Amino acid sequence: MKPETRASTATAALDAAALPTLKLVAMLMASSGGLLAIYMYFFSVTPRNFISPAMICVLGGIAVVLLRRGHVRLVARLMVTGVLLAAVASVIVFGSLRSPGVMMFAAAVVTAGIFLGRADLIGSMLFTFLALPILLWVEQQGLMTAPSMKVDLRTLISYLTIFTVIALVVYYARERTWRAQEQLLKALEARQSAERERDRSLERFAHIFRTSPTPMLAQSARNGLILDVNPAFERCYGIARDQIEGRDDTALWADARQRDAYVQRLLEHRHVLDFQCKGLRTDGTTFDALLCSEMGNDPEDKLIITTVTDVSAQTLALEKLKRSEERFAKAFNFSPLKMTITRLSDGTFVEVNQARDPVQGLQRQELLGKSTLDTGGWLSPQERQAFIARILREGHVSGYETRMRHADGQLIDAKMWAERIEIDGEDCILSCFVNTTEEKRREAQLMALSSGMAGPIGDALFSALTLHMAQAIGADMVSVGELDSNEHLRTLAVWRDGIPGNNLTVPLAGSPCAAALDQPDLCVFESGVAQQFAQHPIITSEGFQAYIGQSLRDEDGTPIGLLNAYWRQPVQLGSEARALIAIFASRANAELVRLHRDREIQRLNAGLERRVHDRTTELQKLNAELDSFAYSVSHDLKSPLRTIDGFTRLLGEQLGGRLQPEEQMLFERVLGATRRMSALIADLLALARVSQGRLELSPVDLSALANQIMMSEQEKYPERALRWQIAPGLTLHCDERLVRIALENLLGNSVKYTSKRTDPLIELGQLGGETGGPGELFVRDNGVGFDMAQVDKLFKPFQRLHMPSEFEGTGIGLATVHRIVERHGGSIRGEAEPGAGATFRFTLSEASRLGTSSPLSASPSLLSPRIEGSGSDASLIDGKVG
Repeated sequence: MKPETRASTATAALDAAALPTLKLVAMLMASSGGLLAIYMYFFSVTPRNFISPAMICVLGGIAVVLLRRGHVRLVARLMVTGVLLAAVASVIVFGSLRSPGVMMFAAAVVTAGIFLGRADLIGSMLFTFLALPILLWVEQQGLMTAPSMKVDLRTLISYLTIFTVIALVVYYARERTWRAQEQLLKALEARQSAERERDRSLERFAHIFRTSPTPMLAQSARNGLILDVNPAFERCYGIARDQIEGRDDTALWADARQRDAYVQRLLEHRHVLDFQCKGLRTDGTTFDALLCSEMGNDPEDKLIITTVTDVSAQTLALEKLKRSEERFAKAFNFSPLKMTITRLSDGTFVEVNQARDPVQGLQRQELLGKSTLDTGGWLSPQERQAFIARILREGHVSGYETRMRHADGQLIDAKMWAERIEIDGEDCILSCFVNTTEEKRREAQLMALSSGMAGPIGDALFSALTLHMAQAIGADMVSVGELDSNEHLRTLAVWRDGIPGNNLTVPLAGSPCAAALDQPDLCVFESGVAQQFAQHPIITSEGFQAYIGQSLRDEDGTPIGLLNAYWRQPVQLGSEARALIAIFASRANAELVRLHRDREIQRLNAGLERRVHDRTTELQKLNAELDSFAYSVSHDLKSPLRTIDGFTRLLGEQLGGRLQPEEQMLFERVLGATRRMSALIADLLALARVSQGRLELSPVDLSALANQIMMSEQEKYPERALRWQIAPGLTLHCDERLVRIALENLLGNSVKYTSKRTDPLIELGQLGGETGGPGELFVRDNGVGFDMAQVDKLFKPFQRLHMPSEFEGTGIGLATVHRIVERHGGSIRGEAEPGAGATFRFTLSEASRLGTSSPLSASPSLLSPRIEGSGSDASLIDGKVG
């Protein structure tokens, strides 16, 4: 607060405190002065003594009037002046300084000292010091009348009045002193509270100043010197605090003009917000800065607090955004595609570029401010809602097919590309459109062409092709031909003047067809064909003026045919017509190549049938030889074997009791070998019978058949507690006799190879097929299993995976199963793990589709799965027999 302001405030406070006392003194002066003046005028010996009381009365009245108008200081001065004058008048009238009026000098000085300032006090004292000596001199010179020393009522009233006034003034002084003390105490308490709050504020400010992540500095407002900086400022400018304290901020500015503008604005407004400038670091680098400064109002310690924000990244981002917006604006406004920006909420056009509208034919000013529903961009609110739901779900759409209404009322097919964007915080849609009406028309035409040429082949295809091509390109005649020789072209289909034409053979010499065959691309004569090929009979007879020809070539590039079109008037072929001709030529070329391949296949089939007949004859001879060999095994080998067995038994009976133990063991080994040889021959005959004969297919209940086999196995081994699980409802269309043999071998093997387990379990089931068809059948046990390293020997005759001393057998069973499965068109495979059992998976599902096979479809080898392996297998059998 300014000193003038504080003085004015103090004066107003003093005036307010003095006003009640002055009012009381003024009223007392007016009343007592008036009464005393009346009394002296009528009852005093010297009537002129009323002058001084009368002056006091008038002065009190004037004071009361002025106090009511608020002139406190003026009344105080008037009262002091009036009392001094009244005192002088009282002394003069009384005639001596011993007059009671002398007390009024004291009252005036006291009043001036209390109610007025120092200057008024000094003035009243000077007046008193001057007036009293003068009055004394006048009295000594005898210039005044002789005084009366008699003390009367007038004198008493004068003394009482003066003492009352002085008492009131003193009372006022005491009250003012107490109030001043109270105000001083309150001011002291307020100042102490303010100082405490200031200390807390300074502490908080210091904490904020030090810990703020924003660079801050404090400067003196008188000289601009830097008083303090925070750590963030040190990091930002790369300068230590002690290096910059006491210096000005000139070194922090990259541009001195910016500093001058900043200082001028700060002095004018006492604060600066968001002042953009270039800051200068100690290493010489600059950065974009944003300054905010505030100048304090404390007269004793004016401070400038400034925050510095490094906005280089934001400036760079804004610059990039600005360039991006400029690029977007240029791309938007100068794009040849019609592009619009609409509000997502109601479809109102916010912005439209200047490109021509290929869909609706509307100008920019006809769209702005209107909605897509109003302008026909959407035919119904439902269509727009479906589009909005999709763009809200996906964020953008590409190639969205829709229909719009043209300015002339027509419906136009269009494709839309749209992206969801945000402009000024509002969701909008950026869209561009392409008119696809013509594209749809071409697609419909191509679909009609493709549907017309999709079904037929051969001559029917060529007829349809010439028809559609003539209609598509408006030709008077279209033909597809095949090279008959190097000199002629034989047509496969002709369409002339809207009707099918007769096929003919066209000479190549002197025709445009020869030129078309010589080049792989389209050969075009848009006019002048009749003049250029005047010797060609078809051109001259029909009067053709234009021609196109496309050579049809084999995969190796050899010409094999020609697609021709003729016009009686000159033509100009556009890109669309050429594209259609290329499509027709491609289809005709593919069909002609297919015809050539069919002819080659027919020739190959004819040769193949002859070769198959020859191979069949050889196979029949081989089967006959195999049958003869099987007969020899079954009759020629069994008779000597029976003889050996019979004579050995007879010899053993005759020598009974005379044989040594070793000799008896030899006899038993011979008999065992004959039994084993007999079993081998029986298994070979069974395998031969499986491979021969016809399949008799019928529905077979495999579940019931397997249960019968397992019951038979249990009766064969009554000492064993066999367990088996047969899936119910297993029914297949197969040969019951052969399938029984296969199951007997598979289930019998499971019974045999689980003989060493106390809890044998044998299962027959079926797995689900991949496509809902019949799945694989399986036979599984928990027997001894086998090593998968020997799985390739599993289905070969006489190949065993266990020693004869462990499990009996001839090694023919699984080979027999393999033959039976193959005859049914199926397959079989085995999986096992030593000590964990074995599983055999097989299929018979193909048998139901194969039907009854002939003897020739059976495997021709009696002793091996394949003819090509018969040599090696036969040698193996010879070794065993020998």
